[in-house]
Amino acid sequence: MFAGTAPVSDAAPVRANAARARPAGPETPPSAVPGPLRAEALGLLALPTVASEAAWHRLGPEVVPVLAALAEDPSVSDAQRMRAVTALAWVEFPQAGQTLQAMLEDPHRPSDVRSQAAAALGQCLGFEAVKTLRARLEDRDLRIREAVAQALGRLGGQQVREVLEERLPLEDVPQVREALQQGLTLAEP
Repeated sequence: MFAGTAPVSDAAPVRANAARARPAGPETPPSAVPGPLRAEALGLLALPTVASEAAWHRLGPEVVPVLAALAEDPSVSDAQRMRAVTALAWVEFPQAGQTLQAMLEDPHRPSDVRSQAAAALGQCLGFEAVKTLRARLEDRDLRIREAVAQALGRLGGQQVREVLEERLPLEDVPQVREALQQGLTLAEP
């Protein structure tokens, strides 16, 4: 996840407006992913940490479907797959937020991809991700509920606090209850 990431304040700028500036184009099937762009993305994903926004932005909006395909490519290492999801929060192209939301909401995607997408979506869209994240607090997969509680907690603010407080008495799984409580601690106003 985003180790060392502090909660976002209510006054923090949100990338969501930029993410909605243009409509998303059609998803590129993995077989149509350009080889050189894929190779360049894999090079950035091979770094021990997520490459800078500038490095991803330089690749253009075409990198969004490449990253989405790499996130689920079994031939790519687990660390690189998770960095591909995280990188979607950094590319600042309109399709990135929509791609992360689709990853999170698709119950057929691997849990690790969906969990990472929850964290990345919060970072990408800021408070505009709260509605989507809130809905996933009721996901059947406890790992998703746990990741969403943590992602919400990192956003902070009164709205997030209310969402987490509302969900806490409804949650039966101790591991998820703990994540909700941690989220509340992070969301302290």
